[in-house]
Amino acid sequence: MGINIKHIVLSVSMLLGFVLAINAQYSEYPFQLSYYNVVQYDSNKLKFPEKRGNFEIFYNKLNDLVSNGNTQINIVQYGGSHIQADVFSGECRKRFQFFEGGLNAGRGFIYPYRLAHTNTPYGYYFRYSGKWETCRNVQRKKTCDMGMAGISSTTTDSLSSLTLLIEPENDLDYSFNQIKIYHTIDSSSFTIRIDSNLVDSQRTFVDGGYTQFYFNRYVDSLYMEFVQTDSTQSFFQLFGMNIANEDPGIIYHNLGINGAATTSFLRCNRMEQDLKTIKPDLVIFGIGINDAYGKNFSQRIYEDHYDTLVARVLASNPDAAIIFATNNDSYIRRRYVNRNGIKVQESMYRLAKKYNAAVWDMFEIMGGLNSVVGWQKSYLARRDKVHFTRTGYILLGDLLFDAIIKDYGMFISENRSSIEINNNFKAELINNIDKSKE
Repeated sequence: MGINIKHIVLSVSMLLGFVLAINAQYSEYPFQLSYYNVVQYDSNKLKFPEKRGNFEIFYNKLNDLVSNGNTQINIVQYGGSHIQADVFSGECRKRFQFFEGGLNAGRGFIYPYRLAHTNTPYGYYFRYSGKWETCRNVQRKKTCDMGMAGISSTTTDSLSSLTLLIEPENDLDYSFNQIKIYHTIDSSSFTIRIDSNLVDSQRTFVDGGYTQFYFNRYVDSLYMEFVQTDSTQSFFQLFGMNIANEDPGIIYHNLGINGAATTSFLRCNRMEQDLKTIKPDLVIFGIGINDAYGKNFSQRIYEDHYDTLVARVLASNPDAAIIFATNNDSYIRRRYVNRNGIKVQESMYRLAKKYNAAVWDMFEIMGGLNSVVGWQKSYLARRDKVHFTRTGYILLGDLLFDAIIKDYGMFISENRSSIEINNNFKAELINNIDKSKE
């Protein structure tokens, strides 16, 4: 299919109009960045302790998308409760998909979190029937298979169903014409049934662990049944879904579980298998706030855990660029300053140096140790001094996007002799980079 016009949501001229007049420093890029005194804006950048590594590959692919519109880019953001709610990652997704005239290639990974009686990210909703049992990677006493998102749900009810509804209030149109359903594939598994009048084709990928459906039109809702069609079938185990379209653009996947630490994601035995189906171009690791909550935090063990997680990512795509996001400043039990934030910061810089990756230093951007108090007083952080308000999470999403795009601008500026500057945005970006060096 060709490009669907309804996904081209914002023109370059409109993007260039999104400027903040408060301070010229924040009007250099084509999106709005709110100003707060507690934010260390000069620290909001990607830092490379060693080499750029795979970022050159990522930026070249991003540049090809922006210039020629002939590819899709997959970004994955890992974390705990900061990410499951998808306000932080959702804002970053929105910025990327509004970027340069509209780069919406789909919502990406979704999950019926209602099955686990936990919060569902904004923007979509699931109804379900049948009895389901869910396993999350933070439940240490449970032993079960889990995919890249750290969660799975199983039913033995032979007439169970799920109904997906895309919320109309989304800033972008996330209707879709294809879906990947990640599930256990064997002769004992129930059959997935979707309206035959909608399905153009379907195929099950045994090695990938998913069934993919292509539809004959775009939809914003979908009814799925999991039915017993043979006496040997006894269950259905779900690991998640991935909804997309065929347009060139960016797909931004949020993979977070409330309370998750690095050990939690190490329990996800299907993580590498699932990631290979996405082949992420950029992975943002922000797992650490739960690792560092307490007195027994070990930097060595923490870094060892990340070595395993990075190996899984690079096995899924050796060309993946990686950002290590430091912890936010926080308190323990609302009373004690959590000094482990400094240790996590040190670990992230060591990991970035080891893997030629980037650091996005949220700890420094906030203002360092005890800075969360100022963020709370500015209504950006909650009273628990760990989590953020919705406004705070939106700000973090904007800051992360800003840091990545500024670094992309540096890349274009440094390689201008070999990169075609074929639109106003890139020309403006280079102009601002040059001015900042004067």
